[in-house]
Amino acid sequence: MTQVTADSRGRITLGSKLVDEYGRRFWVVPTHDRVVLIPIPKNPLAHLRTMGRKAGLDQYTLKELKQMSREEAEKEVSKEFGVR
Repeated sequence: MTQVTADSRGRITLGSKLVDEYGRRFWVVPTHDRVVLIPIPKNPLAHLRTMGRKAGLDQYTLKELKQMSREEAEKEVSKEFGVR
């Protein structure tokens, strides 16, 4: 872990090693007790496809994925609000 300090304009420097590894673009996500930087892939769509393949989603049709999503959402609502 490396400590950094923001300059007078609020900027921080990550350093060349981190930029080389993660790129120059990040989503900044403030939480209640920290700030999280999430790297934005150079090609987000290709990255999403790769993640889907790794998760095994390529074995389902779009219709099946929609149905699975609907069922999961219904379970969440039922669990959260006691609705059936």
